[in-house]
Amino acid sequence: MTATTAPAPQVHTVYYDGACPLCRGEIALLRQHNTAGRLEFVDIAAPGFDPAPLGVGLPAMLDRMHVRRPDGGWLVGIPAFQVMYAVTGFHGVARWLNRPWVARLAARAYPWIVRNRYRLPHTLVQAFFRLQQRSCRAEGACEWR
Repeated sequence: MTATTAPAPQVHTVYYDGACPLCRGEIALLRQHNTAGRLEFVDIAAPGFDPAPLGVGLPAMLDRMHVRRPDGGWLVGIPAFQVMYAVTGFHGVARWLNRPWVARLAARAYPWIVRNRYRLPHTLVQAFFRLQQRSCRAEGACEWR
């Protein structure tokens, strides 16, 4: 009899701006809940990062969140956040972002947030992460289901 092994998880690669306090905080939260190993993280602000092999320019990556799917395709902007939250157990947040009116509102607000991400008050950032944590706890364990 042979032992069966579970298939390797489908891993999405998250490209984030490590120079941005908001981004670092969000990635820290996602790392904490990435217990199934469904996300890999790449800091695009790290010395030596070269986006050329990815076929995406650094200005575009700094302008919108980019997540590379396991099949090599890209999720950019709000769809990137939807998958990041879903695979780390923040199903409530992912469901909200999948609602058409919320997705439209988020898509309109997102460019402003990106432009101002280095200036957003720390208390506002902390409140955002507390809301995410509360959403996760309300659903029970923040694990991939």
